[in-house]
Amino acid sequence: MGTLVKRHKTERSAETGKRERVGGFTYYADYIDVRTGERVQKSLRTDDLKVARLRLRDCELATSDSGPHPSETLDDALKYFVDVVHATSPAGTVTCYRQKARHLANAMGSTMVDQINSEAVERYIAKRCGNGPESDGAHRHSVHKELIVLRGALKSARKRGTFRGVVADLVPPFSSGYTPRETYLTPEQFMTLSEHLIVERPNAKPGTVERERQRRIRRTLYLLLAGLAACRRGELEKLTWEKVNLAKNTITVPKSKVRIGGVKVRVLPIHPVLRPWLEALHAETGPVLEPWSSIGRDLPDACTRAGVPRVTLNDLRRTFASWSVQAGVPAKVIANMMGHTSTRMVDLVYGRVGPNDYEAAIARLPGGNWSHAGYTNVPQNRGTDGTAGNAIAQAAITNSVEESAISERSRVPGDGVEPPTRGFSVRCSTS
Repeated sequence: MGTLVKRHKTERSAETGKRERVGGFTYYADYIDVRTGERVQKSLRTDDLKVARLRLRDCELATSDSGPHPSETLDDALKYFVDVVHATSPAGTVTCYRQKARHLANAMGSTMVDQINSEAVERYIAKRCGNGPESDGAHRHSVHKELIVLRGALKSARKRGTFRGVVADLVPPFSSGYTPRETYLTPEQFMTLSEHLIVERPNAKPGTVERERQRRIRRTLYLLLAGLAACRRGELEKLTWEKVNLAKNTITVPKSKVRIGGVKVRVLPIHPVLRPWLEALHAETGPVLEPWSSIGRDLPDACTRAGVPRVTLNDLRRTFASWSVQAGVPAKVIANMMGHTSTRMVDLVYGRVGPNDYEAAIARLPGGNWSHAGYTNVPQNRGTDGTAGNAIAQAAITNSVEESAISERSRVPGDGVEPPTRGFSVRCSTS
């Protein structure tokens, strides 16, 4: 439904070149062109209200396009959106969209896209994740992605001329209810976790003890690459020894989101703690790591044994980002090292600050004689004005991950995470 807007009449001044009021007013039409979905504002060239209403109606009818036009079912629109529009998208994205489209097709697939209305979409949302007894019990995050696919399919159909509605009017905004995780490990917790990746069995046979020792070595290297190189699971399992250049002290992480020379890779310096492990286990070719298929179960169990917060593999990437943020590394540098094209994910999801950061921020505030805030009777034992405050306690991993990866001056205490040159070593309980 369009609206009428009353505006003063204006004319362009010959002297100044600017539009100036000349008295009186005229009506303007404000309406949506349903053929394009765009908002239109145009002068109706009248100051008569009745005439303005009639002209507004004529404008709306002229753009309504109520005549017959080609259409298609939602099922066809979804297939085109997934199989054609996203033909070049990553395989994971296509698989996700196809799964979400299947739910939409089961509920409204035979409906013509021009017959879909906001009520049908609202009933779909209620059926998928409502509180009623007939609800499917789907998570809000799943329904949020399904509505993304629905919007994409309708927008694609609109471009192809088979849908003439306004997508924003049909598909309402819907929050996924997603809250980013905040769990990350301190350097001490990270080191403790590395000591509990395998359950030790004191009465095991020598062959079993050796196999568990080798498994612990591989899993510790897996942990170090995730926490000190911020690798994703897919990147870890695709990493080969050809990508580890000890001479240049770099690791080329494959399948990254950052393009270098048209190829999706990123090159990271090797952290000083990680380097002796790579030197001891280095091979000419082949994968650096073996697949750890049960990591989703084993890693939380190891956290329980170690008495540290339960973390996932992605939480180790957050650990990398949090250490870097707390060390003052620029967000752009962190994002590039993690394989992100912008700092958004670092700011919202990965980078976490600690209590020491708040103390340091307060310590940087200016002090001086004005600190009594205007009180004339200042207490005698009020301390020294402008005290700088306590320095931040040095973490076990000094400076930032990025800085210590580049500089040999930044070291991590080696006890607890020693390279397997003489077998895997752990800290002595009496030390």
